Amino acid sequence: MTKYFNLLERYHQELSSEKLETFEKLFEIYFEINKKINLISRKDFENFYLHHIIHSLSITKFDLIKKNNTKIIDLGTGGGFPGIPLAIYFNKNNFILVDSIKKKINAVNNIIKKINLENTNCINDRAENLNENADVIISRSVSSVDNIIEWTKSSLKTNGKLILLKGGNVNKELKNIRSRFTIYKLDDIYSDNYFTDKKIIEIHK
Repeated sequence: MTKYFNLLERYHQELSSEKLETFEKLFEIYFEINKKINLISRKDFENFYLHHIIHSLSITKFDLIKKNNTKIIDLGTGGGFPGIPLAIYFNKNNFILVDSIKKKINAVNNIIKKINLENTNCINDRAENLNENADVIISRSVSSVDNIIEWTKSSLKTNGKLILLKGGNVNKELKNIRSRFTIYKLDDIYSDNYFTDKKIIEIHK
């Protein structure tokens, strides 16, 4: 754990001691909850900070989200990523974490309570059922780009944006997208091999 926590400190020197302390607590909280419900692959747990916390916080490196008064939905949050790390980072924004699997969303809600994350709520529902009028919708490897655009029609403001964490070749997915989009490559800012094919796609509605 220490090795990768040090990476968090190195890559995100802007984090306050209070926020770093919260991120440090998260490891133990996830470790205990993960014994009951598999939020993170047990084989991958030693990479908790690199694969989940730092990857989630990569969005902060490109000035894509305003620091206050912004309503953000994490679509298909799964184990709470990227929503929980971003809610800690952007603590003056409002977050809604959404997942269709009740066991997962209950576990995520439990984690939120344990770290007193007051700017975050959870919803157990499918993406296409939402009607939340968000400024930003974020998602990590949930589905294809065109699916996410379709699912979020009624829950994203007219001038809102999608921020998607993706891996691999995304050219096919973006081929028929009519909206304006930008691709940010994570290996431009992180040297670890894990980020070699990782990208952020920003899509404007």
